[in-house]
Amino acid sequence: MTYTIGLATTFHDPAIAIIGPDGEVLFAEATERYLQYKRAPNCEPDSAPRMEGLLKRYIPEGAEVRIATSWGEDFTGFLDQMARAGSFTLDALLKLSPELNRSLVPERTERALIASLHLGQQRAGMGVLLGLDRAYGKANVTGLKRYGHHLSHAAYACWSSPFDNAACLVVDGMGETGASAIFALENGKLREVKRHRGRESIGFYFGLVTDLAGFDQAKGEEWKIMGLAPYGNTDPELMALLRKLYTIEGHKLSFAKADVVQAVAAEILAKRPSDAIDQGWADLARCGQDVFAEMMEALLAEAAALVPSENLVMAGGCALNSSFNGKIAGRHGFKTVFVPSAPADDGNAIGAAWLSHAEANPDWRALRGPLTPYLGSTVSTEPFERMQLWEKRLRKLSSDEIAPVTAKLLTEGKLIGWVQGRAEFGPRALGNRSIIADPRPADAKDILNAKVKYREAFRPFAPSILAEHAADWFENYQDAPYMERTLVWRKAVRNRVPAVVHEDATGRLQSVTAERNPRYHALISAFHDLTGVPVILNTSFNIMGKPILHTAEDAILMFYTSGLDALVIEDWLLVK
Repeated sequence: MTYTIGLATTFHDPAIAIIGPDGEVLFAEATERYLQYKRAPNCEPDSAPRMEGLLKRYIPEGAEVRIATSWGEDFTGFLDQMARAGSFTLDALLKLSPELNRSLVPERTERALIASLHLGQQRAGMGVLLGLDRAYGKANVTGLKRYGHHLSHAAYACWSSPFDNAACLVVDGMGETGASAIFALENGKLREVKRHRGRESIGFYFGLVTDLAGFDQAKGEEWKIMGLAPYGNTDPELMALLRKLYTIEGHKLSFAKADVVQAVAAEILAKRPSDAIDQGWADLARCGQDVFAEMMEALLAEAAALVPSENLVMAGGCALNSSFNGKIAGRHGFKTVFVPSAPADDGNAIGAAWLSHAEANPDWRALRGPLTPYLGSTVSTEPFERMQLWEKRLRKLSSDEIAPVTAKLLTEGKLIGWVQGRAEFGPRALGNRSIIADPRPADAKDILNAKVKYREAFRPFAPSILAEHAADWFENYQDAPYMERTLVWRKAVRNRVPAVVHEDATGRLQSVTAERNPRYHALISAFHDLTGVPVILNTSFNIMGKPILHTAEDAILMFYTSGLDALVIEDWLLVK
C-alpha cells in the first residue's frame, strides 16, 4: 500500500499528482487553479494546507508515501554548488547584464530563473511532510527521488499514450543539459536516444518572438503568437532577420552568438509598428511561427532517423504549439501523433510519480491511453443549496434534463458557463470547465470577447465536435482528445460554423466521445439534434489573465460580473 506523490517543481507551472499503489493516477492538478494565480510562478506545488485535504481524500492513514520530482540528482547538486558559490545572491545578479545572451533571454533573467529553480528543488516535498503531519499526526514517507526533467516529460507523454512503441521528441525552454531530447518507447519501456546539449532553445526563441511582437512571455502569452500568425504576411526582411538567430547543419540546430542576437532584436524592434503593444504585430507572429516550424522540422527529422516509427509522441512546452502539431502526421514517416493534455512542466508531476512507481515495480506497465484529462478537483454545489433561498432564478434539474435544456439555451444565443465533474489536467478546457456558445452566428466570437473574455479580437475560439461526425467536417481528420492540434475545416462547412473557423480556415478541435465525457457528448448531441450541427464553441471558463476557475464561488462571481447568460454547474441551472 505505497502511494506516490509527484511534484512539478520548475519556476513556472508547478503541479501535483497522486498515484495509487497500482500506478493509477488518482489526482493531478496545476497549482495555478488552487491559487487562482496564472501559471503560479515560483510557488510551491504542495503547500501544507492544500496537502492536508488532498491526503485525507486520496491516501489512507498509515499508507507509505513516496515523493518524486522532476529535476535530476546531478543537476540539483550542480545548482547547490552554484548557490554555495554565491551565484544566486542579489549582488551576483546585479553584476550580470540585462541584455539578451545566446540563450535568447537576458543574462540576468536567465540566472534569476535558475536561482528560482534551485529554490524549488530545495523545498520540494516539505509541504507533503507537513501536510501528512496535519492530516495524520505523522509522515510515513520513504524519501524523495529526483528524475531527469526531459525523462519526466517523456514518461508522462509516452505512458499516457495509446502506443507501446513510438519515437518521442521533447522540446521546451530548458532541461538539465539542453532544451530538447529524443527517446524511444519500446514495448512500454523508455530509452534515452539523444540528449541535446548546449543553450539552443526553441522554447526561448518563441518567447523572444512573443516579446518582440508586443506581448509578454513571462505572462505566458505565447498563445497570442499562434492566434495572430494567420493574420500576418510572410515578410522577407523579418524572415531573414529571424534566420540570423540560428543555423541548421544536417540535424544540428545552433544559435548565433550574443552580439548577433542583440543586433537582430534591436533591428526587429526598430521595425515594430507603433500600435503593436495594443494590437500585436501580425507579420512578426507569422514569420516567427514559420521559423519555429523550420527549427522543429530539423528535430523531427533527427527523431525519425534515430527512432524509425509510425508513431510519434511530443512533449515539452513546445508541444503546445497546436498550429504546428496539426501538420506533422504524414511526414517523416509518422502516421500518428500523440500530445498529452499537459505536455508542459505541469505534466512532469505525473511523469516523475510514474518513474518512481516504475522503479519500485519493474514489471509495471501503464494502461494503454489516451489517459483521461479529467484528473483534477471537483466543485462543491453547497453554495447553490444556500443560494436557492434567495436567488429565484436558480433551479435544480434532473440529470437527464441538463443536456437538452442547455442545448436549447445555446440555440437561443446564450453564453453559458459549464462546470461538470473533475477539472481537466492541462491548460485547456475540455468540456468540464468551459464557456460554451452556438458556433453558427458570425458575430458570436466578437460577442463572447466583448461580454465575457475581454481579450484580443484576433484570438480564436475552439470547436468541440462529436468524434463520430468529425471526418465530415475536417480535412484529413485526426483524433484530437485534448485540443492539441489545429486541422483544416472542409470548405463546404465553414460557413455553417463561422465563430470557430480561424483566419486560416483551421480549428483547434476537441474530439468528443461518449466514453471520454458522457455528459458533454450528450450536450453536443442534443445541440446536433436541434440544429444539425455536431459542434459547439468551447473556451476556458476564465477571463483574460486569470486561470480556469477552481470553485463554484469562482463561477458565481464570473456569472454576476460578466456577460454570461447562464451558469450550469452539475445539475444546477442559473439563468439571467
